[in-house]
Amino acid sequence: MNGGNNVSLIQFEYMELRQLRYFIAVAEELHFGRAARRVHIAQPPFSQQIKSLEEELGAKLLERNSRKVRLTSEGRYFYQQAISILDRTEEAASTVGRMAKGGYGNIKVGFTETAMDSMLPESVRSFSHRYPGVSMQFSQFGTSAQLELIRSGGLDVGFSSIYRHAMDGLSSVRLFAKNHVLAVPEDHIFTSRDSVSLAEMAGEHLIMFPRSGQPDLHDEIMKAFGKRGLSPVISQEVSGLSGASALVASGMGVTFLPENSRTVRKGIALVPLKEEFPGMDIYMVWNSEQYSNTSGVFMEWVADYFSVSKPFAEEIGI
Repeated sequence: MNGGNNVSLIQFEYMELRQLRYFIAVAEELHFGRAARRVHIAQPPFSQQIKSLEEELGAKLLERNSRKVRLTSEGRYFYQQAISILDRTEEAASTVGRMAKGGYGNIKVGFTETAMDSMLPESVRSFSHRYPGVSMQFSQFGTSAQLELIRSGGLDVGFSSIYRHAMDGLSSVRLFAKNHVLAVPEDHIFTSRDSVSLAEMAGEHLIMFPRSGQPDLHDEIMKAFGKRGLSPVISQEVSGLSGASALVASGMGVTFLPENSRTVRKGIALVPLKEEFPGMDIYMVWNSEQYSNTSGVFMEWVADYFSVSKPFAEEIGI
């Protein structure tokens, strides 16, 4: 086919989608009357639209006489192109509509291991089943790193403990709270106790999370000892509940875990603490000034899953 038969982008600028639909109808029906009825238009204006299309293209698309209509070689080529254009247009319109409703797009999510030690994985799974057009990227970060990334746009939403962190420009909602318990090897003397005091465990080898990840929570735990004139022996620092649990199971020391933790390994026992002790509250965090409809739908879904009150859904504008 020579260059004069190619449909240029400039030529497409002067066409209307309805002309493409009209042409597709007559190309498939090969009858002007039936094609006009199919697109719900009278035959005279229908025929005029086809004629105008041919004039705009500078090519004859149809051979017609009193008995039959057939496609020219240019018409057959243009028919395939018209089908493709309408398909892409409809796909684009559908995608934009789903984006506007939050059913399509990408979400970048940050989490801590403690946040995932909850119903959060189940809520994410159910959301993915309901919204298969949403792509989700999960990354594990400490709280400080999460908050910085949410501010800069590197994350859309985060799940972590925000204990006394600066929250300027960010919004949050508490999903759940857990008290801390003491995790000890299953053959430890504390397993026979109903509860353990900080004074009793002060001489134990304590496995703690690094202060850099949760500085305020780390300091509050140390203060709980300090108020009683105690100074715990921190023998190991490890990020994440599973790592701390593994060290406890291997007899390397004791650690604090959230109650009802799903990360408890075989060989570990959990013992309640006697004194009041800083707990673990997990929040969902987002930038209130920049989030997509898709992120908003996801956050509402998670909030509903954790039975967060209605004012949260109103805040994110869903």
